[in-house]
Amino acid sequence: MAVKINDLTLPKEKLETEYQVVQVTRWQKDGELLGWTYECILPKLRFEKISIKVDSEFPVISKEELEKDGIAIIKFDSLIITPWGRVNGQFVSYGLSAFASKATLIQTK
Repeated sequence: MAVKINDLTLPKEKLETEYQVVQVTRWQKDGELLGWTYECILPKLRFEKISIKVDSEFPVISKEELEKDGIAIIKFDSLIITPWGRVNGQFVSYGLSAFASKATLIQTK
């Protein structure tokens, strides 16, 4: 019996509750703004990066503010992370896709 990639899940203890953002970009398709993508690092997973998409009109922190402050911590509501896989001939690509309903900036001290 083959294992489907959709059957895989990340253990809850490997996920963060607050994420350090390293980049903010527009999430768009065919020129239409769909929301914002926050590229975050995962310290519990050897500092892997994950892009989390949020359907919102404005980002919680701008690219300029992020570059000026150097660090931003964000909390996501209703975060859903799912694995994906794609076969192209002999090559297999895989990764994680992540969506959240809302992003909230956590004030750093």
